[in-house]
Amino acid sequence: MEPGACKVPDRDRPPHWGTMTNRSRFLRASLLTLAALTGTAPAAAPATSVTLIFDPAGPWDKAVNESAGGGLERAVREHGMPYDTVTSADQNDMLSRARAAARSGSTLVIGVGRASAGALSKAAGEFPKVRFVGVDALPGGANTVGLRFREQEGGFLAGFLAANVTSTRVLGVITGAEDATARKYRAGFEAGVTLACPDCRVLRASLPRGGNMVGAASLARGQYARGADIILAAVGAGNRGVVTAATAVQCLRASRLPAGVRFHADPYRNVPRSDPYRAECHGNTRPVFAIATESSLDAPGDTDVDRKTLNHTLTSVLKRADNAVFTLVDEVAKGRPWRAGDRTFGVENGGIELSMGDFNAALVPPALRAKLTKVQRMIVNGVVKVPVQ
Repeated sequence: MEPGACKVPDRDRPPHWGTMTNRSRFLRASLLTLAALTGTAPAAAPATSVTLIFDPAGPWDKAVNESAGGGLERAVREHGMPYDTVTSADQNDMLSRARAAARSGSTLVIGVGRASAGALSKAAGEFPKVRFVGVDALPGGANTVGLRFREQEGGFLAGFLAANVTSTRVLGVITGAEDATARKYRAGFEAGVTLACPDCRVLRASLPRGGNMVGAASLARGQYARGADIILAAVGAGNRGVVTAATAVQCLRASRLPAGVRFHADPYRNVPRSDPYRAECHGNTRPVFAIATESSLDAPGDTDVDRKTLNHTLTSVLKRADNAVFTLVDEVAKGRPWRAGDRTFGVENGGIELSMGDFNAALVPPALRAKLTKVQRMIVNGVVKVPVQ
């Protein structure tokens, strides 16, 4: 990410922020206690009151819900507005909770999840003086905003990275059937691969509607068997199945590569392996990897307790819902003009990034990170036009 590309002051969200409702009550109680001790009245309550409604995955999903919650807490720390958080059971419950929040005095109601658009649109029509925000969704109405993401840019960075370190020049991508967001990931991934390695090819597979982790793992095993050594997982909750397949397969063997596929490079020959990996993958072999989307699955790709040994999640494409939510709430708290409609977040404004940390430090060396920074700059400057399908 280019320095200064994101205007959010603190992009590092805490891993846990506790029960928000309780912390909100604690904040208000602390202000009253301070007033009693000093004999002064607390400052007037801020005009903005926020309710954040998580989708059924809940606040600790390690994905968009959790990230959105982190962004709200950051805004609360900065502006001190009252807030509440609830988890919806389904879309009917999302509507009920949005209505309840509006009736109780919330001036800003934020719903998380792609399926939240309908409920938020209906509530917005019933409460025209309340502002409604969809995270990863685009509700309708003059009092609504959709905070959405340019997933194709994350896919592009992932494809560029994968093409730089593939040993077979065969890569894979698994998407959910009829999933428009997954198609954006795939389009970006394939374009990123082409930029870095025009001779590489990308295998495609789709998980049927209602598919699960087992189905995703089966598709991934099939692509590894066809010579793919890195697979982009864009199947939502099924992403973990692709990572599980990578940790189970561990490596490709030269003796079992399909016709027309061979090893072209060995970029990770000097990365330490765990004992189980060395026992299973000796001789002329190369490791396999998964790339997760939507959330970080770096930890599940680690097969031992040593992060310095080779792990099987190359990276994860992260949606920085925390930055998007913080930006929106910060604008409202400061009284900035309301801009209804679609607000997109990508590489330029801190909405999309690849995870980089202890789990993949040995997999993405500094020279390759420098290349990724240049590609990010190309995206921001419009030199690269990333396709959406």
